[in-house]
Amino acid sequence: MASYLRAFIEGVTELPDELKRHFRGLRELDARVNSLQKQLDEDMVLQLKNAAAAPVSNGKAKRQKSNAQKGVQDQDIGDPDLAQRIQENMNQIMMISEEKVKRAQQVYDLVDQHIRKLDKDLKNFGAEVSKERDRLDIPVPVREQKNTVDQSSGRKRKEMPRSDAEAPVEVDPNMSAEQLYQEALAVTDPNEPKYCYCNRISFGEMIACENDDCPIEWFHFGCVGLTPENRPVGQWFCDECKAELRRQKQIK
Repeated sequence: MASYLRAFIEGVTELPDELKRHFRGLRELDARVNSLQKQLDEDMVLQLKNAAAAPVSNGKAKRQKSNAQKGVQDQDIGDPDLAQRIQENMNQIMMISEEKVKRAQQVYDLVDQHIRKLDKDLKNFGAEVSKERDRLDIPVPVREQKNTVDQSSGRKRKEMPRSDAEAPVEVDPNMSAEQLYQEALAVTDPNEPKYCYCNRISFGEMIACENDDCPIEWFHFGCVGLTPENRPVGQWFCDECKAELRRQKQIK
């Protein structure tokens, strides 16, 4: 592990300075855009005033109205030099905006590169640990067994979530949902995942949505109106997934 950690730390040593450089460049581009935008707004207001104050003959007015209906800009309206500057500033703003997008993509790629390297190192380290466990005949911890991933789908298997790594305990039917939650909260890991609509840890009885793409997956009985007495038989879907399934059927 020390070698992986040392290599990662050495790899990210220059990252903060690189990010500062990119962010400084983005701030400079923002300042240029703000300056150009301010000048552009002032020029456009002035151009509109010039156009409003300019005398217009009857024939010219008809031509301007016709051009406006066709979406064609009349070049005779206002100050030509001012119109040219407006166009140039708009072009500059577009160019700088495209440069900002490129810079932002560079920042994303830079960070993503380090994240992918870390993921690769963690995978290699996990493989080494697993190999060493097999060699020494050491059992896999319960929490690691729960977090296994289904290789065929790439999703975590819907194992029953627990707030600790111990065997399942009997739920006291006389305890309220809040009492169960507080009891689980007192002994839970700070990094325990959150579930259900309530976004709280696992406690009491829970049920899994059968939709493999459900973003929540697990729900507390009380949060979805279930009790041990009306426990559903067969498949159960949360309200959002049921609505999505109905929508897909209507499309078909």
